[in-house]
Amino acid sequence: MKLEDALAFTEKCFNGEPASCSFACPFHLDIRAFLDKAEKGKWASAYKALESAVAFPLTVSLLCDAPCEHHCQRVQLGDEPIAMTMLEAAVVRYAGSKRARRYVIPPKEGRVAIVGAGAAGLACALGLARKRISVTVFEREPEYGGALRRHPRFAEMSGDIKLQFEAVDAEFCFGREIKSLGELADYNAVYVATGAGGEHFGLLDGWKDDAFTGGADGVFLGGELTGASVVEGIARGGAAAQSIEAFLQVGRVTRLHGGYDREGCERYVAHDGAARAPRVTPSSPDGYTEDEAIREAARCLQCDCDRCMTSCEMLRAFRKRPHKIATEVYTDQNANPPYSSHTLTRETYSCNMCGYCKSVCPEGVDIGALLRLSRAQRMSAGKEPAALHDFWLREMDFNSGEAALCEPPPGAQTCEYVFFPGCQLGASNPEHVRGAYGLLRSAGGGAGIYLGCCGAPAWWAGDDKRFMANFAAIRRNWENMGRPVFVFACATCAGVFDAFAPDIRSVSLYELLDDREVAGHAGELTRAVVFDPCSARARDGMRAAVRGLLRRAGIRTEELADRGRCCGYGGQMRVANPKLFDEIVNSRASMSDEPYIVYCANCREVFASHGKRCAHVLDVALGLKPQERVPSISEKRRNSLSLKEEFMMSDRDARPYRAASAWDAVTLIIDGRLREDMDRNLISEDDVREAIFSAEESGDVFVDAGDGTRMCSMVKPVLTYWARYRCVSRDTYEVLDAYYHRMRFESNSQS
Repeated sequence: MKLEDALAFTEKCFNGEPASCSFACPFHLDIRAFLDKAEKGKWASAYKALESAVAFPLTVSLLCDAPCEHHCQRVQLGDEPIAMTMLEAAVVRYAGSKRARRYVIPPKEGRVAIVGAGAAGLACALGLARKRISVTVFEREPEYGGALRRHPRFAEMSGDIKLQFEAVDAEFCFGREIKSLGELADYNAVYVATGAGGEHFGLLDGWKDDAFTGGADGVFLGGELTGASVVEGIARGGAAAQSIEAFLQVGRVTRLHGGYDREGCERYVAHDGAARAPRVTPSSPDGYTEDEAIREAARCLQCDCDRCMTSCEMLRAFRKRPHKIATEVYTDQNANPPYSSHTLTRETYSCNMCGYCKSVCPEGVDIGALLRLSRAQRMSAGKEPAALHDFWLREMDFNSGEAALCEPPPGAQTCEYVFFPGCQLGASNPEHVRGAYGLLRSAGGGAGIYLGCCGAPAWWAGDDKRFMANFAAIRRNWENMGRPVFVFACATCAGVFDAFAPDIRSVSLYELLDDREVAGHAGELTRAVVFDPCSARARDGMRAAVRGLLRRAGIRTEELADRGRCCGYGGQMRVANPKLFDEIVNSRASMSDEPYIVYCANCREVFASHGKRCAHVLDVALGLKPQERVPSISEKRRNSLSLKEEFMMSDRDARPYRAASAWDAVTLIIDGRLREDMDRNLISEDDVREAIFSAEESGDVFVDAGDGTRMCSMVKPVLTYWARYRCVSRDTYEVLDAYYHRMRFESNSQS
């Protein structure tokens, strides 16, 4: 991976960049910082910020027409923009001592001639002199000032200019008119700023706005000579000084200074909850009092786009800006192998991959996609923390293998539609799949059944190889079934197919049921809130169909203010960050006191496991009583296998299918609390059953002589499982505890 690969994900992010008003400012003044200091009454600090940006603070405050005010985001709330010119004047007035700063740096090589001592020439000369570059200003008039001298308040401006030059060394040659550039042959660079209509030595036609060059080596042009206003001339004079400094260092123009990126002026951000505040009117014709200036500066909204960071629990928890995350995605993968820098590991696997950050970002920046890149890079490099996804990858292999089934209708080789319920719907509640498939079959048209997994677990884990192999198998089965239309009950499955098989036509189950005006039954749920899964955020048809089904069933639904949020399941981050997982689930569950109606099996599982009353929309469509509990991991596996058996028998008159294991005869006694803990830690009864069976067969068991309890372990490729248990009778065991870890133990027995 190259750094550019990671940064490409956040290149459009403007978090931390100047606000829209600053993009409009020809001096690039950090207006947020300036107004923050003014709001706190830190006049000296505010003055220094102004002086650093504009060179001549008082002069600019008198001349500037405040283009920043045209892009002040206060107007979005219906208010007048911040009164910047009056605030600048107030800062200059109340700053106290305005002694110019001296820059203690060594002198630099090279001599620069400035032709013209107007505003632009003076700004360029000051910028160069502050960098300890030898500069000589030639002016044909007896004094400096140029067009400024016609201003009624030039005396004040003159004092401002003198103040800034007191701290630097600059030579002025007044009454000296330069008629040929040959007169300046001894200088390493020349800046021509002779004013509107002034001498340009034949270089104006070749002038380049983005570099201030005029076609002759080492000669730069600026100010009103090039069509700039007086204020723009001052701003560009400072920028030209930077270009000239770079030229002196490397012998060519390497830094371009075009107009500030004006597109940034339109980077407006949301200001939800911000209160309106009218502009402060000065009580005196002389301008703001200190209190008035503070109150006016306080109207600044401190505009910065942090919508993703304030909206996402994960980004709030880790407190990293998008650009920093992108940089760490690169550095975390480019430490000396086989190690990573580990600065981003926890965050990488704490992301729901739900796309919410992208949906709220005005530029569509997708941090989830960036962190998935990190996961994929880790996986391909063999640096992934395998335990964080081991359970789901094994479940995916089970659902795409042992529990998978792809069958057209009885007596057919192909079909028009194929129902793809997803791996979790039937595992959670087989009646949902049976009933939905029955409705599809009863409508005619020939619907097949495809039990399997879309591959989302591998995609979330960054296991691209496993994901693509799984999807290749799906495509082969689709081809063999005559390229039917996929009917999805799961929005995540639909999204995966959209992204990786856009040629496969699809429709949501709920749209078909809504089109067929399935009436449904409200049961006890006469009023509820629809919780849309994050994967359905852009699926208008699916969302509308769900509401249509509920409306026909007589259920009055309410909408959440913030829809399309991840329930917490997405990205399978619960092992990496269980505390954050619980925070997200509880946050979503508390968005309304009303019961939820969901149309995602994963949403139903996480809400039900956290005590939130909820029902699946298929409970309503099929007239089923909502489940009160979440089936265990082993129960879900049995449900999936039972569905496969059932459909094989009904569609192909096949013999019952069930994979047999040597430990199937083992009976476990597990109390309710331990069973909940095992499910929460993603430990299945089958894992414990296999561990106990293998230990009892091999005799590799620890026995507590005091109470007769037994302890065993089972080493798997990623995890080591442990069980503490008691033998009740032959092949029957009471499980007292079960857990796992990532450590490995090796036997070192000696004869």
